[in-house]
Amino acid sequence: MKVLLIQPPMIGSTVVNLPNLGIATIAAILKHNGISVEILDAAAEGLSIDKIISKIRLLQPNIIGSGGQTPTSGYSLKIFEKTKKEISKNIYTMAGGPHFTFTDVESLEKCPELDMIVRGEAEYTVLDICKKLKEGKYLHDIKGITYRSSTGKIIRNPPRKQIEALDNLPFPPWELFPTHKYNMFGIKMLSLFTSRGCFFHCRHCITWKIHTDVRLRSVKRIVDEMFFIKKNFNQDTFFFQEDQTFLNRQQLENFLDELESRNARFYWAFETRSDIMYSYRDLWVRMKKNGMFLIFIGLESPIDMVKKYYKEEGCSQDQIEKMLHYLEHALDIIIHIYLVIGAPVETEKNIQATVNYAKQLYPKFCSFVITTPLVPFPGTDLFDELKSKNLITTYNWAKYGSFDGMTVFQSQVSPETIAKYCLAAWKNTYMSPIVMAKLFLDLFSNNKFRRQRVRYYLKVAIIFFFKGKLIFDADL
Repeated sequence: MKVLLIQPPMIGSTVVNLPNLGIATIAAILKHNGISVEILDAAAEGLSIDKIISKIRLLQPNIIGSGGQTPTSGYSLKIFEKTKKEISKNIYTMAGGPHFTFTDVESLEKCPELDMIVRGEAEYTVLDICKKLKEGKYLHDIKGITYRSSTGKIIRNPPRKQIEALDNLPFPPWELFPTHKYNMFGIKMLSLFTSRGCFFHCRHCITWKIHTDVRLRSVKRIVDEMFFIKKNFNQDTFFFQEDQTFLNRQQLENFLDELESRNARFYWAFETRSDIMYSYRDLWVRMKKNGMFLIFIGLESPIDMVKKYYKEEGCSQDQIEKMLHYLEHALDIIIHIYLVIGAPVETEKNIQATVNYAKQLYPKFCSFVITTPLVPFPGTDLFDELKSKNLITTYNWAKYGSFDGMTVFQSQVSPETIAKYCLAAWKNTYMSPIVMAKLFLDLFSNNKFRRQRVRYYLKVAIIFFFKGKLIFDADL
């Protein structure tokens, strides 16, 4: 029994190219249980669909599994289709991840070459599937799957209980992955996770729908993994790959205690909320001393009414700006800010204010700010809300990414107007002498991560200028 897990091409992999932790933990469980597993990371390797098919033909797996972001999920379906038609109809195909979890029946109906969808947390479900297929047994009693029976009927089994003891998951077998390819704006790093689930049930987020209960890893296990990776893969820089890291203050304090007690020297980055980060202000200096070098913060909007819609109203604008300025300048932490425009409650005046705020934030309060249109991904409360009101205008998932996302639902503001403001946000924020001066100074910063980052951005900008196309458009 040989399993091939595939990361299909991704949007944005030119700028941020990190491993899929879902695939990594599935691979860890399979390998730990004696099942042969291979990894094909097409996003990291820059592989086209045809090259992926050539790899599958060479490896001859019994099972292939793939997933992907909503706008690139069609690549997985294409892989399944071409595998069955061009290599062997006997290769078992399965899909997983958030998109397929919430479009399971539809995806099976759309793609006859797809045999099964694994819903939710997939590690032990995939292990059960492999064992059953290896033994020639039926799959009818496996929880957490939606599958096609021998008669072609689509059957949706009950959900599987989520993994409680996250510390029992083995470390990912990174030797199977192209670890030399993984980076975030040119900074080499690998991914870890500290928890699953989220206390905040934001209407536009899928995390708490996939991981319905909040579960924490022990800090000893987290730091053990960091040491393991450094020893075996010569990597000391990490991204905690969950939407909200260190939601639990005690876990963060224990993590810092563990690093200090073991005299550890690692560098780490993570995503967080403004209100959570502000509440940890007494720990900021200590976090910096223990390796924190980059933070992603989703502010979404400066408008109170819009922030409330996104459930991001925990901090005042004054608190946020004082926090950002201190982190960015006093502590020399690289701060990336996300802003979103196009919420159903927004007026054009609100959107204009957000675009203006992006220019106000950069470079005074952060190292980067990105203003993107709101996209209602399937499975989110936002998607369900818009669908119930007949406001979804297309179910062509390929349009649910980058700047196409503004065209998939009706709002108070037309898609054309939102597109205009998205472009204005980029131009107004980055096309100025102040920004050029900031980039030039960062080239000579004492902070090695600032230097690496700005060199990489300049390289990408040059490629974009000469090729004349978006860096995240997959050439497939």
